[in-house]
Amino acid sequence: MLSFTVFGQGVNFEHLTFDEALAKAKAENKLIFMDCYTTWCGPCKYMTENVFPQEKAGEYFNPKFVCVKFDMEKGEGPELAKRFGVRAYPTFFIIRPDGTMQHTVVGGGEVDDFIARIEKGLNEKTSLDYLNKLYEKGKMNKKQLIAYQIALLDAYDKAKSTEVSEKLNAVLKDKDKMKKEYWPIMENDGYGSDNFKLVVNNVVTFRKNIGKEKVDSYLYNNYSRAIDNTMRRGAKEPAAQLNQIRQELANLDLEKKDQLTAKLDLIEAAVNGDVEKVIALASREDSGNDVWSIVSALTTLKPKATKEQAGRIAALGNKFIENAAPGREKAYLETVFEGFKIAAHTGIYFQELTYEQALEKAKQQRKRLFIDCYTSWCGPCQYMANKVFTQENVGDFFNKNFICVKYDMEKGEGPELGKKFGVRAYPTFVIVNPDGSIRHKLVGGGEGEEFIKRVEESFDDEKALGTSITKYNEGNRDKAFLASYAQTLLDLYDPAAKDVANELFITLSDEEKVSPDYWFIFDRKELSPKGSDAEKFLLANRAKFNATKGKEVVDTRLSKDLQRELMEILATKGQAIKATRFDEITKEVKSLKLSNEKSLLGLVAIGRAVKNGNVDRFLATCEKEMPKVKADKRLLNYYLSQLTTRGTDAQKARWKKIADKYL
Repeated sequence: MLSFTVFGQGVNFEHLTFDEALAKAKAENKLIFMDCYTTWCGPCKYMTENVFPQEKAGEYFNPKFVCVKFDMEKGEGPELAKRFGVRAYPTFFIIRPDGTMQHTVVGGGEVDDFIARIEKGLNEKTSLDYLNKLYEKGKMNKKQLIAYQIALLDAYDKAKSTEVSEKLNAVLKDKDKMKKEYWPIMENDGYGSDNFKLVVNNVVTFRKNIGKEKVDSYLYNNYSRAIDNTMRRGAKEPAAQLNQIRQELANLDLEKKDQLTAKLDLIEAAVNGDVEKVIALASREDSGNDVWSIVSALTTLKPKATKEQAGRIAALGNKFIENAAPGREKAYLETVFEGFKIAAHTGIYFQELTYEQALEKAKQQRKRLFIDCYTSWCGPCQYMANKVFTQENVGDFFNKNFICVKYDMEKGEGPELGKKFGVRAYPTFVIVNPDGSIRHKLVGGGEGEEFIKRVEESFDDEKALGTSITKYNEGNRDKAFLASYAQTLLDLYDPAAKDVANELFITLSDEEKVSPDYWFIFDRKELSPKGSDAEKFLLANRAKFNATKGKEVVDTRLSKDLQRELMEILATKGQAIKATRFDEITKEVKSLKLSNEKSLLGLVAIGRAVKNGNVDRFLATCEKEMPKVKADKRLLNYYLSQLTTRGTDAQKARWKKIADKYL
């Protein structure tokens, strides 16, 4: 195996197996530096892209180590993770040629700081393995305990670190903690801890021993984090905490105190719910606040902002987005301020996204998609778009709960999405889970509050379509469930409704079939078409159905198809209709002995006259039969009036009298 180290470059990670790395380390009398990472780990990527490529890193690591890296989720990574007890990412090991661990560092850092942490592992007396063994012997002095605690903190060993910390506190005095060698431990204790208070109360001594820059940076960072933490969910008495910090800063000579005071003013306004003050401070060029503090304060107040205030915040965000670095930072700010743009919008905010983009956004924001499947010619679609979706209460509900998109089912990706979602009528509204599965589906619109209530059913596992599909596919054949599922599919014009209803029909007893609970099977032609077992049962048990549903309801169901056919005959001018068909309908009507028999036979007579084409005969038939007919008067007027357009003035006048009297 031939390899060489290239100087003047970053860390040279070699493509070796772990055993090959051990063999090479033994041959070259080197230690192994092993980077344990994952592809999704942000700090891992930072080290790979920003630290290890530096020349300084290469100059330090390449001469001293055989450098290798392993993805802990691929190849031999999982086995190595188990072997060395990897619990966090990134984890870095210094390993001897015999395969034993000498030192561990968890987490990255800037190049100088990271090299200093690794250097401790090269020095046997400050390496984790040496100190572990020494501690087990119970023979550690104060200096060694300090070194051990630092090594444990670097290795992210919380349990052992807590144990050693207690022993240190028992033997160390404040003057010991002020020494330079103890500073790495002090740095790990944040605002409010005893060590932090020690630094604040003895800042002059710490600056002298440690250096002003390091001490001031420690104080600034911890005060900054403490201020930010007051906005966290569940923060205890945030206003009192901010006031305490303000008092402490007043007595502290700190170089960047003005920046902390500016952050205090901003966060205090946010904690107090003062939207106007936060907007004013965020708008100032000289506010002294960084963009992330401003974004955090604005986001906290989002639920309290009016639409007008949300609009101003969205406009303010353009400045921050423009100045942001390309990539994640800019994308994050765009998402944040788009939220304010949506909050400022009256009505539903439909986003212009492809379906894949919308789905990706749903995953990121952990929201469902609300999809409006429409066509340009659909009247109800236009009504929803112009009258319902523009309402403020409707927008507030949908914008809060969904990412909203709309697609024309006849353009672009609409036809494909129509097939995917089984769209058979317009408008159809589909609610999609972030994983792309259908949660719920609705056909037809409705007024604002009514429509919201229909959509709220998607939140209920007992009513959501997606849940029903899952239950059905998993074998649930409970009668009540099948009844509910069949009716849901029926409302969606889904042909699967017939199959589900058939399954239900087969399981029902004769007594259950005539129950009002299952009348929907017989009431809808789609579920009990002509010649089906369901229709046969209805005809055979008509008297029982009359008792449970009422004769008029049952007769209406039996006559519905015949009346529909007769109305269609009247609507289709010029179509050849065989006289025998009128004879067949007449025979069927009389055999059923329907309560609206006279109405149906009247329509048969009028139909014959229409197809005959003789205006006088048509008028005479209407005068005789119209008093008996009970049908849609508006449609009858529209269909029948067309026959008289070519008649004489007398015939037209005669028709007008009929229409005025009966239609």
